[in-house]
Amino acid sequence: MITAVVILALILGATAMSLTYYETQTLRSELTKQSQNLKAISEGLQEVKAELNTLKSSVSDVRSRVGSIGSDVASLQSRIESLASELSNLKAGESSLQDEVASLKEEVKLAKYPMTLTDALGRTVTLYRRPEKIVSVVPSFTEILFLIGAGKNVVGVDQFSNYPPVVNQLKKNGSLKVVGGFSTINIEALLKLKPDLVIMTGGVQDRYVKELSDMGVPVIVLKSGSISDIFSDIMILGALTDHEGEALKLVEWMRNTIIQTHEAVVNYLNKTGGKEVKVYYELFPDYWTMGRNSYITDMISLAGGENIFGNITKYYFVASPEAVIAANPDVIIINYNYGQFGSPDTLVHRIASRSGWGNVTAVREGRIYVMQGAVEDIMVRPGPRAALGVAILARIFYSHAFGLESVPEVINETVLQSWGLTLPKG
Repeated sequence: MITAVVILALILGATAMSLTYYETQTLRSELTKQSQNLKAISEGLQEVKAELNTLKSSVSDVRSRVGSIGSDVASLQSRIESLASELSNLKAGESSLQDEVASLKEEVKLAKYPMTLTDALGRTVTLYRRPEKIVSVVPSFTEILFLIGAGKNVVGVDQFSNYPPVVNQLKKNGSLKVVGGFSTINIEALLKLKPDLVIMTGGVQDRYVKELSDMGVPVIVLKSGSISDIFSDIMILGALTDHEGEALKLVEWMRNTIIQTHEAVVNYLNKTGGKEVKVYYELFPDYWTMGRNSYITDMISLAGGENIFGNITKYYFVASPEAVIAANPDVIIINYNYGQFGSPDTLVHRIASRSGWGNVTAVREGRIYVMQGAVEDIMVRPGPRAALGVAILARIFYSHAFGLESVPEVINETVLQSWGLTLPKG
């Protein structure tokens, strides 16, 4: 009962916040237990008094485990002890007790501030209160924020943020301001929004991170180099916005989707004695591809494929056509790039007609596939839909494992619907 509340509050207050998946899961579990205990409190004050007899020893035990408690937590402890005293003399009705408990739960949530964490650039960032006005200049981070229910706090985005669909609607009606492109951020427009948190990524945005930080604007940089990083990004953003529960559900959906897909592929390969397909993924003409340290390589692997350049440590690079021919991929994936290089048929012909590529297995067997529209976004954005990326690739690699007779040359949202794959809408 109250003992559990005290332990939870002291532990949350004593922790310098760098939240992980498991810490968030613990918070969720403890709050669930708290709700169950509160129901028991209303059934009789005699049981409450019995529990309060152990309060003193429990608090002493917690102190020995968490060490010195800061003044903010000391204040919270005093508030809890005061509530315990009130409970012992409580003669008011159940509604009064529930009001007290609701107030306590809110104080427990606030106890995690100030929150300090180390971001992807190794910077120590401290937030002194829950962010209410957030700017996201990375499409995948915008997607995460809306899918975990924090979209109402997003006031600005980059021009390429377009998912879930409500993002485009809010941009169109002016509720959501555009602050430039992914690598061409308009600092003046961003500052007009007076954000108390800006979410960015490393690389081309590094200079903006420094500029904004020097102005005193809180900036957190997240890394999305792998599927594991995406899980971490979701949980961190859930913690920062007080949407830990929703973040956990999103991670669980991703995990379940990936596991179900991977198990279907493994079972199929074991049954048929087949081998993993070798895959060449051309992100951008000509020969732009990715190496081992990319979430796309993770997706290919989880779908039962092997990136022919998986031994290269670079994230993205220009491959040589000779290297592709030598690797002899079974499947070639290309991005539509929003039509700027021609129709899907034109792109496939561009690949198939390359000098010396006629004997490449993927070309000879007609296994060149174009990722178009929403599917292209799924493949190139390290966000929650990466789980669907795994499911898409697995069906391309091993269509019979999923009851498909054939796979169309162009993979778009219509194809996903025919495959029964559903996009999370937020």
